[in-house]
Amino acid sequence: MNKIAGIVKDIKKTNVVTYIDVKCGETSLRLIKFKVPIWLSIGDKIYCKFQEASVCVSKECPGKISIENRVSVMLKDVRKNGSLCELTFESSMGDVVSLITIEAYDNLGLEVDCEATMLLRGVDISIEPIFYNLEHNMQINF
Repeated sequence: MNKIAGIVKDIKKTNVVTYIDVKCGETSLRLIKFKVPIWLSIGDKIYCKFQEASVCVSKECPGKISIENRVSVMLKDVRKNGSLCELTFESSMGDVVSLITIEAYDNLGLEVDCEATMLLRGVDISIEPIFYNLEHNMQINF
């Protein structure tokens, strides 16, 4: 599970969904939620969590696609096991892990230190609050 810290920058409610804009390092992500936690407010520090299989990769990102979250990344590490590849990417929001098939890896022509684009659907990102223990000035993880 990828877990990236961020700050809620905007919350836009519509009749159907709510868009949550989050700043993670130098990267902006747009989350799409059908039900928004009642505790969530602009300025909250949160974790954005998403599965490795939810991270799509493109070496030559197409122009028009429905996925809004596109992040420039560099391939840092590759682990192959059976028919799957675990790819670790370095990005402006931290390291992100993707799980793809070896066939997809070979078809994309990926190699360590190559540049790529990570694509992440906003509906695939879950959130959880970051709590701090003010008395001891430390972060509490769950």
